[in-house]
Amino acid sequence: MENQHLSLLDRVYTVLRKRGEETEWITSADDHNIKTGIAFVPCDTFTPVSLLYTMIERPETLVIDVLFAAKVPENRRVEVSIILSELNADQTAGAFQLDPNSGYVYYRQSFVLEGMDLTEAQFAQLMKNIETVAVETAEAYSHIMETEYPK
Repeated sequence: MENQHLSLLDRVYTVLRKRGEETEWITSADDHNIKTGIAFVPCDTFTPVSLLYTMIERPETLVIDVLFAAKVPENRRVEVSIILSELNADQTAGAFQLDPNSGYVYYRQSFVLEGMDLTEAQFAQLMKNIETVAVETAEAYSHIMETEYPK
């Protein structure tokens, strides 16, 4: 299969570039030659978001984070963590996370691809499906979070 020898992140990069997305490699803080993720800002979303793809090597897993501007004030973070836990209980896939240091909320979803022999077209469609579900889920809750917990 074409591009089967590439890492998951290299395959993601190839698909994003073919779609015309502007991308940015995320590198290790210790060694800037080690690529740990790839980020881009989709232009076709209602809520401004950025997407970050990372991977787990074993089992081979593709992870997507949808980052949106829902910053929670420090004095409300425990309360929001509880609310996010309740929201996550109703999620069929993925989970909302709260970064305890920055206060930003993001949505994370992962897909184990170990042993799957996807063609380039199948991989591109998988990415599109992943992004659609992740962005729609994040958008559904972003408005609530920004209304309830303004910056």
